[in-house]
Amino acid sequence: MRLVNRPGFTFIELLTVMIVIGALATIGVPRIRNMKERAYQATLRSDLGAMRTAQEVYYAEHQQYAMEVSALDFQLSSHVSVIIESSDPLRGWKAAARHMWLSTPCTTAAGDDAVGTESGAIICSNVSATLGAATSAP
Repeated sequence: MRLVNRPGFTFIELLTVMIVIGALATIGVPRIRNMKERAYQATLRSDLGAMRTAQEVYYAEHQQYAMEVSALDFQLSSHVSVIIESSDPLRGWKAAARHMWLSTPCTTAAGDDAVGTESGAIICSNVSATLGAATSAP
């Protein structure tokens, strides 16, 4: 019998391509998720840095730190919320920023409320640690 040359792909060729695409997706999707979360964290760091500067301007004008974000002259990024706390607005403040799509907040503090950290330092937890074993750090 004679073999007929038919155009197209065999089932084995299609199955092989599907397996390769699946393997690439398994590797790529967690890395993309990690990059998105790192971008959200960068947004939080930027907003806290701007708020830190606005707090110092507010202190220079009023001789105390602001207790409400609305009293400060800066714009928050979209999907970001900031909570300011203080035991004594004359001596310091601390703030926590949270992004709507990120499970862990970033924090900063200044003055007497900066306990255990450098005043003005912005602390964010490690994103890759919150993702579990599904991803690995680059």
